[in-house]
Amino acid sequence: MEKSMNVYLAIENAILLKGFEGLILEQFNNAQVNVVSNPKELFEINFNKDPETQKILIYDAAIGFDQPNLYLHNLIQTYPNLRALVLTSECNVKRMKFLLNAGISGVLSPEISSKDFVDMLHDVCNGKICLSPKYQKLVINQFCKKEENRNPIGLEINDADSYSENEYVDELFGLTKREKEILCLVCNGMNTKEISEELFISLHTAETHRRNLLNKLDVKNTAQMVKVAVVSKLIAI
Repeated sequence: MEKSMNVYLAIENAILLKGFEGLILEQFNNAQVNVVSNPKELFEINFNKDPETQKILIYDAAIGFDQPNLYLHNLIQTYPNLRALVLTSECNVKRMKFLLNAGISGVLSPEISSKDFVDMLHDVCNGKICLSPKYQKLVINQFCKKEENRNPIGLEINDADSYSENEYVDELFGLTKREKEILCLVCNGMNTKEISEELFISLHTAETHRRNLLNKLDVKNTAQMVKVAVVSKLIAI
């Protein structure tokens, strides 16, 4: 007997929303679809209720938070049985690594076929990690470009149980020891000049580290950098 399933759709595009909803109800006999109009509602849902029912979230990266990987990571940490798929039209390998290491169960593209979409849902229900064909090809193409005997893209999912919370978050963002040191100084209100003097490095080096932090944390300014650092517990407060 097919296990009952609750699917939560947080999707901006009305056509995609209607299409996915119709497919789920047509192909899964015991499925219930819940439309989430505001992503912040996700933190008000008790995904632990009725543990025998599978919970699947399809989250549109085009809506809601600036840092979907971070917020979904926190959501999945709170509700480990929740399976989350991210819907996005553009996703490079680095972004996929971020999402998968955040605990996401899969990444799908808007142009995914009906069959592939249904197959992905079946696989996710069975505990598998899935990519839609578009992103599978992207991974394979990059893999083929890398030198033999090297870890090509680091797409493997790390076992969170083997990490402390801080180690897991460090792995999620890929910060070096020096970058974490500079992030701490930024969060303490130091500017680039003060950081260079504190660490006895050049202004150019300090600025390079700040740019790398903005890139790795996927933020646009210092205020967002501090927010991500605090929310994700990259620094102690």
